[in-house]
Amino acid sequence: MRPQELLAEVMQGVLLIVGEYRGSHAEQAGYVDRKFGNVINYIRAIHLAECSWHGHIDRVLITERFPEEVASIEQAEATFKYTRGKRYVFYIDWFKRERGQTFASLNAWGIEEIEVEEAPAAP
Repeated sequence: MRPQELLAEVMQGVLLIVGEYRGSHAEQAGYVDRKFGNVINYIRAIHLAECSWHGHIDRVLITERFPEEVASIEQAEATFKYTRGKRYVFYIDWFKRERGQTFASLNAWGIEEIEVEEAPAAP
């Protein structure tokens, strides 16, 4: 994604976080449906990104819930094709700040790398 495209998305009101990717891990999670008493298990990933927040660097924990087709942690980790230290756009559904920590939920649009435009070299 080029910076001009990113600016156009922000101007349209798309909720996103731009940050430097620090790492990811997958885990099994679940909950009990209170209405029916069923146990719901799923695989989720937690991505760690650093971004500027009110003038200082802060970390953001971004949670991604995988579809039912992803049945193991190994399958989920195979989808992590991100490079540590590069800047990415994380499309999110919501975010909250609680006890000094920022949490977000990844949207279906996912994660895109920001293309760095390098200035031409002097002759």
